[in-house]
Amino acid sequence: MNLAGWTLDPLWLPAATTAALLYLRAWQKAAGSHPRWRLAAFLAGLLSVLAATVTPIETLGNRVLWVNFTGFLVLTMVAPPLLLLGAPLTLAFRVAAPTTRRRLRAAYRSRIAASLTFPVFTWLLFAVVTYLWQFTGLTDRAATNPLVRELQLVTLLIAGLLFWMPALAVDPSPWRLPYPLRALYVFVEMTHKALFGGMFLSMNTAMHPGFAARAPAWAPEPIADQRIAIMILWLAGNLLFVAALAAILVGWIRYEARNQRRIDQRLALQRAAERRRRAALEQIFQRPV
Repeated sequence: MNLAGWTLDPLWLPAATTAALLYLRAWQKAAGSHPRWRLAAFLAGLLSVLAATVTPIETLGNRVLWVNFTGFLVLTMVAPPLLLLGAPLTLAFRVAAPTTRRRLRAAYRSRIAASLTFPVFTWLLFAVVTYLWQFTGLTDRAATNPLVRELQLVTLLIAGLLFWMPALAVDPSPWRLPYPLRALYVFVEMTHKALFGGMFLSMNTAMHPGFAARAPAWAPEPIADQRIAIMILWLAGNLLFVAALAAILVGWIRYEARNQRRIDQRLALQRAAERRRRAALEQIFQRPV
């Protein structure tokens, strides 16, 4: 159902509402042990998903390519990091019963989870899924077929979540990259997207002619629409990648600072123990015979 550009989608609205209610209930049960900013991040991620799936971004995105790519950017680069920063698995561990915690632990340590979250696989999946939906006829097919459109939205969100898991490493995972590899992981994808963005920006033919037939009167010409769409993905995507790299760098600095404090504390304890040992030996040797 469509109400003035808003879509009462039978998939996304119930799913987002259920996820929000479950998270809020768990957060209240955690009684302050889960930071408030993580709650805000998770809810903002859900709102981002809804913005791309039930607002006019969704309906206009089937007629105007740059609007379509804006929703694409939200589903792959905005919503997934926000949802992951909410640390839903960590929250579940904090509030779940022991039996449920054992099941959760077994699930994320399973071979299936290890395969799906392997960083090389997540990187390749993100690249393949995004290019298939961006630069093939699947985009035109999704714009006219509701089932294909739903498949597009679901796969984009899942690919985004899997891609950002190794980079952010918020929740427990079978793979935990050290900070230098996290930065390299994001940097390689940023460089990769920038090179391909520049290549497609230089094209003089429209890749998705089907959008021209459905475009509203105010929409730009097909080739201009395509260039605006790619510029949105290129520039806004690179800005988000740079923000992610900055966050990883800050996390790296904080990790090294915490590690150095632990080393200093351990050395201080060792020096104190050595002083006590020497004092005890001095008392023994200075004791009168």
